[in-house]
Amino acid sequence: MKVATGREFFTQFGDIAAGIVPDLRWALIDRAGSWTEPPDDCDLAVWAGDAYYVDAFVETAIQLPALRWVHTEDAGTDGPFYDAMRERAVMLTHSPAANAPEVAEFALALILWATKRLDALGQQQRGHQWRVLPLEALSDKTLLVIGLGAIGARIAGYAKAFGMRVLGIRRSPKPVAKVDRLGTMADLHEFLPQADFVALALPYSPDLIGFINQDAINRMKPGATLINVARGALVDTKALVEALAAGQIRQACLDVLPTEPLPADAPLWDTPNLFITPHNAYNSPLYLIRVGELWLENLKRYVQGEPLLHRAF
Repeated sequence: MKVATGREFFTQFGDIAAGIVPDLRWALIDRAGSWTEPPDDCDLAVWAGDAYYVDAFVETAIQLPALRWVHTEDAGTDGPFYDAMRERAVMLTHSPAANAPEVAEFALALILWATKRLDALGQQQRGHQWRVLPLEALSDKTLLVIGLGAIGARIAGYAKAFGMRVLGIRRSPKPVAKVDRLGTMADLHEFLPQADFVALALPYSPDLIGFINQDAINRMKPGATLINVARGALVDTKALVEALAAGQIRQACLDVLPTEPLPADAPLWDTPNLFITPHNAYNSPLYLIRVGELWLENLKRYVQGEPLLHRAF
């Protein structure tokens, strides 16, 4: 059994993995794209940590002839790499809850940033201005969370801790803790006008491209804020830019965009009342630890012939 992954991932988890599979062999790639040994005979691959940011790893993994199982750090499984794995019928497990605490914290931070006008206060400091600004409270605000998986459910819980009223939309009507009123996609048009904040936390699927379109934006409150920590393709950015320019909604905070990285000359950077972050919400030292722990648990299950956790296909 031989694993293709990154040098840094191996340094962190290799010894523990050896305790599970003593004769486990490794082909390791560094950030410059160099391998410690040829990976051609690897039957396992871990696309996580340092390997995740090396294009050569993806190019090689897609072609590995003996590949049987891939584990990735991603929550979603959309994109060319996953399409290639599906086409080859390679078993794939992913890490849908590993980034949930950090992404939910980030979403709440954006809510607080908007409500407490931290941007305006920061600008005042840089201008050496001492001026009390009117601020808002969260306890009289309504949050609509669209998508109530690991991330969305945490966002709902954090919001309730601040006294917010929480509405939730999910495909299933199964109840979710900390959600005051739950609906399905059929209830979206009813829920949107009630929300001061709309947070997108649903997984990508082709039928959801442009999910937040002109019609959805038109149904939002004029003072509402849209937050997207899910997938960039879910929002029709052209409609959003037009709505922001016209003052239809107060602002939008996008951690994900249809094209990443966003080109430096993209007009989106300069859109008024739009706060852009570079797909950064997941980031913390704890993320890779959770991903590695999940892979190690699945490695145990794999050698014992047991079902793997978070198997996508």
